[in-house]
Parts: sequence; structure tokens; C-alpha cells
Amino acid sequence: MTSPVTFGLVGCGRVAPTHMGAIRALGKQGHLTAYCDTDPQVLSSFEGRTKARGYDRLDDLLQKADVDVVAVCTPSGLHADHAIQIAEAGKHVVVEKPMDVSLGAVDRMIAACQDHKVKLYPVFQNRFNPTLQLVKAALDKGRFGRLLAVNSTVIWKRTQRYYDQAAWRGTRAMDGGAFFNQGIHFVDAMRFLGGEVTEVQSMLGRQARDLECEDTGSALFRFENGAMGNIFVTMTGTQTAEGSITLIGETGMVKIGGEAMNHVDLWEFNEPDPDQDDLVEGTQVEIDSVYGSGHKAVYQHIVHDLTGVGSYPITAQDAAQSVRLLHAIQHAELHTLTG
Repeated sequence: MTSPVTFGLVGCGRVAPTHMGAIRALGKQGHLTAYCDTDPQVLSSFEGRTKARGYDRLDDLLQKADVDVVAVCTPSGLHADHAIQIAEAGKHVVVEKPMDVSLGAVDRMIAACQDHKVKLYPVFQNRFNPTLQLVKAALDKGRFGRLLAVNSTVIWKRTQRYYDQAAWRGTRAMDGGAFFNQGIHFVDAMRFLGGEVTEVQSMLGRQARDLECEDTGSALFRFENGAMGNIFVTMTGTQTAEGSITLIGETGMVKIGGEAMNHVDLWEFNEPDPDQDDLVEGTQVEIDSVYGSGHKAVYQHIVHDLTGVGSYPITAQDAAQSVRLLHAIQHAELHTLTG
């Protein structure tokens, strides 16, 4: 395939403008040609914001629009159904996190893309944060020595009004809860940096929001490499105050903070390495929302993959492993939810 790559978008809700902006940033390498939503009001809100054509049915978009790739930004529990429909039409698929809330659905999505010989691009935009990329490079270089611990703290604000605005939010079938919908970014970052997890213990609860799933929870991990980990996630903050990850090793300690792992709060190693240490200041990224700025890198990598310049760095199997870890977190303590 040669550029420009043409993109479609299904689901014009909260994250869709971020995808639109990332596609727009591709310039001549790619552009949005079509978008789709079943809600007439949501659909009309996109008119005038793009030259792309709007559709109220995904079938119509797939049959009538000039698209090479379609991004799935619908409620999480619909991701697999829409991805499979797109794959069956012979189009490549971009799927927002999580791939789906059901492991069976994730497997069906992967199989459909393989059967129809189309690409499947899972979105974990924070992996492309300059901060996380620099930490990953330090890990690969052995600067931490033996990794001892990985900690993540997620204190975000999601009011009852946020959940009430859309009937699917906070439901088990479509949303999955605070870990599946918001904490997934940090669970995935812990895997990306710390490696695979072999043991999980968790506690989940509804502390303040009226919803089917948890609004708050904690999980303890043991990684394959022997490191221990813990993550605390809550949507009950009076403000979105923190989205951080801290790594502690025998010979180094780093904390990446901000709202979405976009600032370096601590960078300390026993031995200096100017090749990396001098880059720390340049990784500080200001963001407009908790989505961060990584979607631009996501789409740039997609174009590179489709045009033969490079490969997309997140495989479907890798992204599916984060969904499996989320299921492990929720399986242990889901029975404690009351009400």
C-alpha cells in the first residue's frame, strides 16, 4: 500500500476527536474519509468539523466509503463485533482499548483479522509517551539492575454525571469498570515495563458511584522476573490528580507522573549515563486530556506499517495479554461487589 492511507471511524463519542486529530496530523500521508455513529445527535455534532462523510450504519460506511482502515471507538463491549464486521469487509482495523471486555470476543476478533488477511492495530497510546520510551530504554540497558518493584497510582475524576451520560458506562458487559476502562492504560504500562505477571491478588469496590462495576480497586502482582507490583485505581477523585508509575531496581529508581505518565518526577541511577540522562527534560510532555498525545504516534506507526516503512510495535497477542491480566484482577474479587 502507498500513502495516503484512507481512514474511517466508527463511534463518534468521547475519544473520537482525539483519533480525528491524530489522523489530521498525518498530513499528506493519510486522511479521514468517513465516520459513523448510530446516534443522530452525535453524528450531527461532527458535521463541519471534518470534510469526511458521515454514516449512521457501519454497513453503509464499509460499502460506500473509500477507506483502507477503520478505527473502532465504540463502547468496549462492541469492539469485537465491529472489528469482525470491518475485517469481513476486507478493511484493516484499529481498535481502542480494551480490545474487548470478553476474552472470547478478543480471540474471535484476532481470528477474523487473520482469516481475512487484514491488519489489527490495538491502541495503547501511552506506550509511545517519550517518558515511557526512555524508561524502557533504561531497562533494556540494564540500568535498574534487578527490578524489585513496580507501583502505579491512578487518581482520576469521573463523576456520577459522567456515568449517567451514557447508559453503557459502568456496566459489566459494555464498560468493565474502572480497571477495564481507565486503569487499563496503567496495567498495560506495568506489563510493558515490568514484564509478564504470574500472580495476582485484588480488591475491588464501589465507593461512591452508582454503577454495576467498581469505581475503585487495588491489585498486587508478582512478575516473572521476581519483582513485586501494586496498582491503585479510583475514579472518585475530586480532580484528576495522578496517573503515575514508579519502578524500583537495585541500582536505580524512576517515577513517571502527571495525569497520564507524561512527566518525569524522579530519575535516579547509581551510575550516570549522559546518553539517556540528558534526554529526561525533553520527554516532559504537556497534555490537553488524560488521553495524552500518543495517538499521533499510533497512527504514524500504522501508516509506516501499511506502506512498508516499519512494523507496528504492539501485536494483537500482546494487547490481548493485558485483557487477560484485567480479567485476572476482576475474577479474584468480583464477588465482593454488593448492592
